Amino acid sequence: MAVAVKALLASLLLDAALASLLGPDQTVPAMDPQWIVDLVGAPLPGLRAAAVSRDFDPLLDLDPVELSRYWGYDAELHHVTTDDGYILGIHRVRNTTAASEAPGAKQPVVVMGHPLLSSSAEYLVLGPGKALAYMLADEGFDVWLQNVRGNTYSLNHTTLSTKEAAFWDFSYDEHGTQDLPALIQYAMQETGQQEVQYVGFSMGTTSMFIMGAERPDVAKHVKLYTGFAPVAEDSNARSAAWRGVLESIPVLKLAAAPLGVYWILPSTPELRATGETLCADGALLTQPACVAIENAFSGRDDKQNNATLYPYILSRFPAGTSFKNLDHFRQGLAPGFHKYDYGTIQNLAHYGQLTAPSYNLSNVFIPTRLYYGPNDLVVDAQDVLSTCAQLSNVLSCEAVDDPEWTHMNFVWAKQAPELVYRKAIARMKEAVSSA
Repeated sequence: MAVAVKALLASLLLDAALASLLGPDQTVPAMDPQWIVDLVGAPLPGLRAAAVSRDFDPLLDLDPVELSRYWGYDAELHHVTTDDGYILGIHRVRNTTAASEAPGAKQPVVVMGHPLLSSSAEYLVLGPGKALAYMLADEGFDVWLQNVRGNTYSLNHTTLSTKEAAFWDFSYDEHGTQDLPALIQYAMQETGQQEVQYVGFSMGTTSMFIMGAERPDVAKHVKLYTGFAPVAEDSNARSAAWRGVLESIPVLKLAAAPLGVYWILPSTPELRATGETLCADGALLTQPACVAIENAFSGRDDKQNNATLYPYILSRFPAGTSFKNLDHFRQGLAPGFHKYDYGTIQNLAHYGQLTAPSYNLSNVFIPTRLYYGPNDLVVDAQDVLSTCAQLSNVLSCEAVDDPEWTHMNFVWAKQAPELVYRKAIARMKEAVSSA
């Protein structure tokens, strides 16, 4: 196992470095997974079979719109421009045959926010009947899937290029003050509705906390906020892997800047091929290494682990972000929930004070239901309960009824529909009927 983990990590790190240097919008030929097999395949039984089987699954190469249409859903790509010029690729998914609660009624709108280094695909990977976006569409919701600035589907700007440092000068602050408000306003305009519901997971919850605190003009239109593994303060995070990666960001950021690299882990054919091959079911030694890496970051829950999905997950993950965004998460390991800390002198220029201001969660009046995992190593229950205590309109703040429930279980677990989604959807439908 140790050899497999080292081989996998070495390969992924090599690809990550190459991906960052090439840039998020470089067009390069798709990689033949054979090079990975040649590099580490000899001592790893089953890897060759995994690499070969990958070529026969067309779902690996479909984008969220294509994937949703493949499963029979009505899906669209929309482009939303933020006030500061970022052009976001937004995916809309509907089941046009789903029954409405009332004849002639419009489908209720739900906006969904994805986690760090991810994309709209996160809510689709489990497939029909299991993926939350599809389940919501089947229940009659008009689903709008967010892609924040800098990820695979949001690499355009009205004036900036991804090769410019200014393009990558953002963190999750802008996700909450710019990206999410722009999407919500756009979705309301397109549908002719005056309110939406919101579902966020991990970083997707961070965005809504910030929008609620900083953009009451848009927050007033959110009928219900459902948050999974909510991240505001994260000072009690128990994952040594998560902490270790974040603590390395200042050094990596400093080393990358002279090379003109301001992004990290964009999606590339090389990185996708590596993950799809080394983490496939046929990779008898390296797939357990993939499981071990997930466990180290997210928490261990063997009965819920869905390793067969890894090729589908890794064909779309990671989706890239800025170094600054990860650095903001690093700062979030300290107590409190603060805006980006530029250092004393620059804080004066940005904020007019020596320290980074706190987000005032008591200003979040959105009706809120939060769900957390007892075995989540990224966001500890203590931090979640502290966040809940500061919000002004919490309807519920509860642990999933599984003592081993981890961070990534909210989107990848085998029993996510039974243990989380059905309850959440029932409450979302109650909110619709109470309008």
